[in-house]
Amino acid sequence: MPTSPQDSITINDTSYNLQELEKLAWKKLVNGSVKKKNGFRTMCVGTINENNTAALRIVVNRKVDEIQKIIYFHTDNRSRKCYDLQKDNRISLLFYDARQRVQIVVKAHATLHNNNGLSIDRWKATSPQARLGYMTVEPPNSKSDHPTLGYEERFSTLKPTDIESDIFQENFTVVACAVYELEFLYLDFTGNRKADFFYENSVLQDSFWAVP
Repeated sequence: MPTSPQDSITINDTSYNLQELEKLAWKKLVNGSVKKKNGFRTMCVGTINENNTAALRIVVNRKVDEIQKIIYFHTDNRSRKCYDLQKDNRISLLFYDARQRVQIVVKAHATLHNNNGLSIDRWKATSPQARLGYMTVEPPNSKSDHPTLGYEERFSTLKPTDIESDIFQENFTVVACAVYELEFLYLDFTGNRKADFFYENSVLQDSFWAVP
């Protein structure tokens, strides 16, 4: 049976009901994790800090498990976000692509993977350039008397070898975000449209259209 106009929205000349829109949302997140120039390649991550206020930062969308409803990113085990998540594992992820005119907000529970099978496999797949972020002598956000890379200056022009970078592998952490809520917002000059989706143990439990 065709979808009633009242029960669907149109994006790029394609009509989506709630079920189809949920699939589209996850498809966009998956595309962001595999396409470097995709608008959903990066996301703003929000945690609750020691002062019980929101702490925000931009990270890279590294992998999306559409079946298990898990979104992954990498970070330094010594970072403030890890400290925050060890105290309170609630996390919010904000995605926005101006070209697609789509915003996706995710709420999840985070699990930190450090020095285990998952983090070791992801470390092996990480490029030498990306490993530099984990090779700082002092933890991220440590005070410095002058502008600093945090690691040896020679690596500003040279890529580290596996031997040189593997020493710092213990700083590398994979954050797995198990999604329990997803908000999809489509921005359009004729009127914005929004839908909310709720999950339990990776299974969709409820969904509804919402006022933008």
